[in-house]
Amino acid sequence: MNKNKTRNNMICDLKFIFLSFSCFLVISVGAQDSIQKLGFSDYMTIVKNNHPLAKQADLKNDFAEAELMRSRGGFDPMAYGDVNQKYFSDEQYYSLIDAGLRVPTWFGIELYSGFEQGEGNYINPQRSTPNNGLVYGGISVAVGRGLFIDERRAELKKAKIYTDFTKEERKILINELMLQASKVYWQWYASAQKVDVFDQAVNLAEIRFEGIKRSAFVGESPSIDTLEALIQLQNRQLLYQEAILDYNNAKEALNVYLWDENEIPLEISERIQPPSNEELLSKINIIEQTDYLDSLILNHPQLVKNKLYIDQLEVERRLKAEQLKPQVDLKYNAINEPLNGNIMEGYSINNYRWGLTFSMPLFLRESRGELKRTKLIIQDQKLGLDNLQAKIKYGVNTSINTWRTSQSQLEIYNQTVNNVERLVEGEQQKFDTGESSLFLVNQREMRFINAQIGFIEMIAKNQHAFIEVQYSLGLLN
Repeated sequence: MNKNKTRNNMICDLKFIFLSFSCFLVISVGAQDSIQKLGFSDYMTIVKNNHPLAKQADLKNDFAEAELMRSRGGFDPMAYGDVNQKYFSDEQYYSLIDAGLRVPTWFGIELYSGFEQGEGNYINPQRSTPNNGLVYGGISVAVGRGLFIDERRAELKKAKIYTDFTKEERKILINELMLQASKVYWQWYASAQKVDVFDQAVNLAEIRFEGIKRSAFVGESPSIDTLEALIQLQNRQLLYQEAILDYNNAKEALNVYLWDENEIPLEISERIQPPSNEELLSKINIIEQTDYLDSLILNHPQLVKNKLYIDQLEVERRLKAEQLKPQVDLKYNAINEPLNGNIMEGYSINNYRWGLTFSMPLFLRESRGELKRTKLIIQDQKLGLDNLQAKIKYGVNTSINTWRTSQSQLEIYNQTVNNVERLVEGEQQKFDTGESSLFLVNQREMRFINAQIGFIEMIAKNQHAFIEVQYSLGLLN
């Protein structure tokens, strides 16, 4: 009678264990008011807005604006002035004054106006002026080399391109940052869920061990069952400790990506947990059709960046080609002596000064060599661009294949977990009727635990695979 009663008590204990275990089908964190969920999108927003690397990436645009301002400085009006005088033995040898304003323009024409005065007993006749001095205004034009493009205009063109170039650089940096942040998040998610699984498994093993120990104490079950239950408990405790270690390490890795708006590092507390499996599985990620993907590939930040670099090289090529022309500079000044404070009084079109300068290397070997070198660099970059586009397309297609496969595997794994649960339930029913053993029940439960762990890992893999698709398209920025 006592024997049957003891066995019935042990069966009741096992039924309680199984019911507790099956209620924990996939994983569920107990509803507690103190628990807060850190969703993936919220996490990524924090990283993108506050992480130091994201703010470093934002500096790229500031650098570009500074470079553009510097290049525009080449077209700033320039005021100039020069005074040279010599006196000796109470005698003025010469007094030379020249002051004015130069205004460069985008069209390669330089406008200028000024005032000059030259006097003295030993002044060079070329520098001599009437007593009131001369006012002048005129233009300087490069009619040969520099007519269509010069160093100043080339620098400004390249600076404007560089502004767009740095925008793509920023996208690339953010894309890389978000990928790494995503990887760490899903590791944290998986480790947190595994802790819950093994914590529940340890609790169940403890209940089972205590029940069998009571049964063995009254002599209704062999002591070997107590040893087996203890070994199962110890194994699960080891797995739980390993899961805790992985979770703590994953949490530390996650902390690296969490900062507030004042650049102060944040730390994940125990009250903050990832979303449950059910929440994740309720959100279905969708990949668009191929035509849409082809358009995204062509606008990949790395491709756009390389195209912009080629555009800069094209500006450089135009400048090098311009160096093959002769240097011919034409300068014309209208001049007049100011009278009675009026600079236009007595002005005549017959009063002017002009000049022409010419120079040209006879063989142009340096210019031709520079031009050829620039053309070869452009050709090299275009070939590299074709290769890069092929590699990006390959990366996109393989990441999509990986995601789709993981999606199918996730569905299969979900069914597997349900089937293993049924297997545990069947083994429990056999044990209740005396047709099974404690060893087999333990085996089924361990298989159920492993199925849950595999399911967690597959969810994380599937989520990260979708992020990999976005990363391969350069869309994480």
